[in-house]
Amino acid sequence: MKKSTILGLLAALVLPVGVVAEESDAPPALTDVWIMVPKAGMAQQFEAAVTKHMAFRAENNDSRQWMTFTPVIGDKLNLYQFRACCFDWADQDTYAVEEADKGFDANWGENAHQYVDHYHHYFDRTDWKNSHWPDEGTDGPYYGVTSWVLKEDAPSASGEARKQMSQLAKDGGWGEKSGPWLWLRQIGGKDKLALVSPYANFADMAPPEQKFYEFASEELGSEEKADAMFEQFSSGFASSDYTLWKYREDLSSPSDDE
Repeated sequence: MKKSTILGLLAALVLPVGVVAEESDAPPALTDVWIMVPKAGMAQQFEAAVTKHMAFRAENNDSRQWMTFTPVIGDKLNLYQFRACCFDWADQDTYAVEEADKGFDANWGENAHQYVDHYHHYFDRTDWKNSHWPDEGTDGPYYGVTSWVLKEDAPSASGEARKQMSQLAKDGGWGEKSGPWLWLRQIGGKDKLALVSPYANFADMAPPEQKFYEFASEELGSEEKADAMFEQFSSGFASSDYTLWKYREDLSSPSDDE
């Protein structure tokens, strides 16, 4: 991976940050992730069915808040991503019983499933320790996600460099300058690492005045040390891509104030 790719990614953190959770009081790490592709020509019917299904979940007191996203920029624009955070492994057993008892699975099967071409199901594990994210989350509505596919023999040094970059950013106040970031590791399918950056609008996507590379060079004392850190980080990845997702309130669980 080229250094410019990493620099562009880390320089794109541009929203002001609120109160960020410390590791000791961070939420549980797991997020339930469903990605679905509607059958050709049936996106409208699919969305109508999803809206009804989310209302059914709300009426039956679903204990999880489901957030729905669709891509704005990327290779595959026909995806729908449904996410529910945050829980531990044992909570998933409890929720599986709830879904069956409250008829969530049955309702989906009777109404929305007929419009789905195929599904992907993963869990994401959030690295709260190395992230910089407001306790209350962010309003988005846009979320830039750069994901990397890890090499099968990815050196541990790559992970150490990621932690070094994150700590460097925290210690130097990068988040206060340029906004939140969130690290995720996918469980299931390809071994992927992702970095999430929130944006209020497209104007927010312009890189900050000081690039992260310049910031890191200053903090480390030289460009040579910054170069070494970035090269170490990139040594663990086989490929990368970038997708800009938009939060779809109309297809998500109704909020408490609705």
